[in-house]
Order: sequence, then C-alpha cells, then structure tokens
Amino acid sequence: MKKQPRSRQRPHRVVMLGFPQAQVLDITGPLEVFARTSRWLAEHRGTRTPAYETELVAARAGPFATSGGLQLVATRRYEDAGSIDTLLIACGIGFEAMIRYKAQLRWIAAQARRVERLGSICNGAMLLAAAGLLEGKPATTHWAYLDRLEKLAPGARVERDALYVRAGNIYTSAGVTAGMDLALALVEQDHGKAVALAVAQELVLFLKRPGGQSQFSRHLEAQRRDDLFGELELWMLEHPGEDLSVENLARRMNMSPRHFARQFAARLGTSPGAYVRRLRVEQARRRIEGGASRLKQVARDCGFADEQALRRSFQSIVGITPAEYRERF
Repeated sequence: MKKQPRSRQRPHRVVMLGFPQAQVLDITGPLEVFARTSRWLAEHRGTRTPAYETELVAARAGPFATSGGLQLVATRRYEDAGSIDTLLIACGIGFEAMIRYKAQLRWIAAQARRVERLGSICNGAMLLAAAGLLEGKPATTHWAYLDRLEKLAPGARVERDALYVRAGNIYTSAGVTAGMDLALALVEQDHGKAVALAVAQELVLFLKRPGGQSQFSRHLEAQRRDDLFGELELWMLEHPGEDLSVENLARRMNMSPRHFARQFAARLGTSPGAYVRRLRVEQARRRIEGGASRLKQVARDCGFADEQALRRSFQSIVGITPAEYRERF
C-alpha cells in the first residue's frame, strides 16, 4: 500500500543531542534531510504546517566546538528540550567524555521510553550502549568502533556490516554519511518512498541506500590483506561467476578443503560459503547500479544458479529485492 504523508497539526520534532568534539557532518547532514523534506513537501505538496522542526541541544546552551574546528550552537540544554518525537544522538571523538556523563545517560534512557524514535549516528551508539539501551538488541556503528560497541554492550547483537539497524523504536547507524541514509529511511517511514527519493535527489545523494548495504569496500579490505588470502580475495572479487566452492578454492591455495575452510574463517571472520554469497550479492548490486536491465543476466554473471537464487540472497542480505533496489535509481 502506498505510504501517505502524516496528517499532523504540528511539526514532527527532531532533536539532535550534540556535544563538544562531535563531528559536524553527523549533526548537520541528518538534520538537513529533515529540513529539506519540510521544504519539498511545502513546495510540491502544498503542506502548510512544516513536516519537521529540527533543533540542536547539548549539556549547555550556546556554541560548542566540533572536531573539525567549526562551532555549532545548541539552542538550549537537553533537559529543557521539552516534547521530542525523534531524538538523535550525534557522534565524534567527544563521545568518550559523554559516556562518563551519568546524568545525560539517564536522560537518554528516560527518553527511550517517551520518544517515538531514538537513533544514533556513527559512534553515538556508544552513548546508547552506555545508557543500557542496546542489550539484547541488534545494533551497528562505524566499522572502526564495532569492537568497542561489543565491549560496552556485551548483550547486543552487533551487526558488523550494515548501514543502519532498527530494533523497535531504537535505530543505530554506521559512520558519517550513513546518518543521512538513516534520516532518509525515517522520512520514508513518515511520508513514503517517493518523497524520500525526491529529497535524496535534491540533496544530490546518489542513492537512498537500504540499511543492509555493506559499509565496507571488499576490494580495499583485500588489498590491505598482504598475504595469499588477500590475493585469493581479489581473484574471487574479479571472478564472481567462477566456481567458488570450498573444494575449488582450496585447490587454488594448495590446501585440503577442511584446512582451507578453517584458515579462511580465521583470517576473514566468516565461512567461505557466507563470504561468497555476500560477495556475489555485492557484485550484483553494483551491476544493477550500473544500469543492468536483465536480472537473469546479472544472476548468471555473478555466479547464481538462477534469478530466484539471486532474489533470495539479495533480499536476505540487502533487505529488499533486486527489482526494488533498481527502482531507487
């Protein structure tokens, strides 16, 4: 069913909690998505009440320095923020001080029970973890902070290869521009896919990426792995349609299948089968982004048995079907 815009007598209040040494783009990027949506709806749908009202708050009202040296201004203290619909937690190197700020963590925990949505940008997930909000829930963060997140929230199911993750009314996102992907996903929830795509286009974002898309470049990771397994990875990335069975890969490495599977998992952190499946889905995604018109050919080129096998794997990993993914361009 087509999503209809919300009927509201007031704007949806989006409040960003900032702090000294936060990253400026992780604050301004997502807030701009909401602000631009309000403008787009006014210009193209004739809405009189702004769809969103955005505000930046912090421990103290007034200017604070971001990690890049620019200053942003918090309009008020977070305690004085009033009623909030969507609360977002900023990120940046200043998070270390913030996870020791107990009063603020208690406020965040209390807001989780009151707000419609609570989300974190990048390593802002550390504040959610320190507030005890991620235990037993799936979550993600910037790839450089995944291990730290697991230590802060040992009961969380950390998804190491996602752009953003939803768990009830709590959302976590990966690094930097993934915060804008999350904001666009929230806009889609509120006003439908057409509006979210139009806003992404106005912001010259190449794509409104689904949350399951990888935050890693496998080519870069393979090039950093300066050993025979790195060479094997590069070969696999360049030949997704080849026979990538454990037996064939083991022969290339002059190993027994059992020894190869153990060594592969030890070095790459996943089984050969799971790696090949994700690799082929990523190759298929790139071909779709490049304008490939026939999914049957995409499936064949990327090593899938048929189009249905491609569809099942693609939906499992990316979260949407190849056809739906193609509609985003």
